[in-house]
Amino acid sequence: MTTATPSPEMQRVQKEFLHRFAVPADALIRAPGRVNLIGEHTDYNGYPVLPLAIDREIRIAAIRRSDDQVRLHNCRRAFGERSFALSEAAVPFTLGDWGNYAKAAMIGLQDRIPHPARGFTALFDGAVPPAAGLSSSSALVVACALLFLHVNEVQVDRLELAELLARAEQFVGTAGGGMDQAASLLGRPGHALKIDFFPLRVRPVALPGAYRVVICNSLIAAPKTESALLEYNRRPLECRLAVLLLCRYLSHKTGRPVSAQRLADLAAIPLTEEEAASVLGPNPLSPAQLLDRLQMSLPELLRILDRAALPTPADGFKLLPRYLHVVHEAARVQAACQALEQGDAEAMGRLMEASHASCRSLYEISTAELDRLVEIALEHGAAGSRLTGAGFGGCTVSLVAREKVHDFIAAVTRDYYETFLAKHKPETMENGLPQDAIFATDAVAGAGLIL
Repeated sequence: MTTATPSPEMQRVQKEFLHRFAVPADALIRAPGRVNLIGEHTDYNGYPVLPLAIDREIRIAAIRRSDDQVRLHNCRRAFGERSFALSEAAVPFTLGDWGNYAKAAMIGLQDRIPHPARGFTALFDGAVPPAAGLSSSSALVVACALLFLHVNEVQVDRLELAELLARAEQFVGTAGGGMDQAASLLGRPGHALKIDFFPLRVRPVALPGAYRVVICNSLIAAPKTESALLEYNRRPLECRLAVLLLCRYLSHKTGRPVSAQRLADLAAIPLTEEEAASVLGPNPLSPAQLLDRLQMSLPELLRILDRAALPTPADGFKLLPRYLHVVHEAARVQAACQALEQGDAEAMGRLMEASHASCRSLYEISTAELDRLVEIALEHGAAGSRLTGAGFGGCTVSLVAREKVHDFIAAVTRDYYETFLAKHKPETMENGLPQDAIFATDAVAGAGLIL
C-alpha cells in the first residue's frame, strides 16, 4: 500500500533525516497503532477480535544500504541508537529494549529475503504512546518489516505478513495472538476489523458515523519488565492448561480422542458451564492438583507445553475464570459486530461495559485507575467504555456521540486527570497532562510505504 503525499509529521521526519545524514531518505514508512473495541485476550485462544487502526502511528525515514548492517536512530532522545548486522539479529538486546522490535521483524522475514540481504539506516519517530495498550510495539515491528521488505525488493501478501509478524514478535517475550499486527497492516478508514485467526481472516465492519472513538490513557504504564511479562504470559498458559483438561474430559465424555490447541478448537463440542466448572474449578489449582487431574507427570506436561519449566503463580492456576472470560468475550465480539451493522450504539455500549467487568473480575487485567476511568466515562455520556489492550495499565476506549466529544474530553480531564489521578497518583501529573493523554480518533488505513 502506498500513499502519494507525506503528512506534515512525516515531512518533519524526512527533514530531520536529511539534516542528520546529509542525504535524502529514499523510503518513508508509516504503521498505525490500534485500539481494540472489544475482544480482549481472545485472539491467541482462536476467537475473533474487533480492533481498528488509529490516527497515531510509527514513522520511519530511511535509506537502503549496500551491506548487511542495520542502523537505528530515533527522534526521541529517550531511545538511543542501535546497530547490528543482519547475521546478529537473533541475539537480543536487553529485555524491553526498543531495538528488539526491529530484530523481531528481521527474524520473522529471514526466510523470505534472498541472500545476501541488504540492511538500512533508519530514523524513527511516532505518536503511538508506549506502554499504553495501543500496540506501539507491534506498529514498530510492522514498520520495520515493511522497510526490510522494501529495501530488499520483496513483496509478501498482507494477511501472510500479519501471521509471520505475530509469530516473530514472540522474540521480544510476549505470547500474543496476532491482532495487533493485522490491525496495523490491514486497517480500513471508517471501519473496525473483525479478525478471525488460524487461519487469519479479516472482515471490515462499518463504524456508526454519529459516534467517535475516544481513547483515554490511564497514565499507568503497562511495562515490559520481566515481572510484567510473566504476569501477561500467565494468561495464555492458563488457557492452554484449561484446553488440556477439557480435552481429557471431552475424550471420556464422547468416547473418542479429543485434541485441541486452543479454546476455540473446542467450540463445536457441546459443553455446559456446569461441566466446565466441574473440570476447571472451582478453586485455583496447585501444580499437584493440575497434574493429578491431567493424570500425567510434570515432564510429560512440560513436553506437551514445549516448556523447560512450569511457572507457578503464587495464587495458583485460575483456569475456570480465564475460560469463562474467553468464551463469553468471544460471544460479545459476535454480538458487537451485529450491533454495529445495525447502528445500535446502545447495544454496543452495553457489550463494552460487560467486557470491562469480565476483564476486571475474571481475567484480572484491570487496575483501580482503569476502573475509575471507565466509571467517569460512563458518568459523562459515553455509550460504552472499557479497558483496551493487554491490561495492567494503559488505556480505555469509549464510544461517544460526535456532538458530545468536546464536553466529554473536558469532563474526563477534570474528573480523572486533575482530580482522581492528581490525588491518588500525583507523580503521574508532576509535569502536567501529557499530550495525547486523551484524544478522539477515527479509523484509518493500514500501514504502508509513502512515495
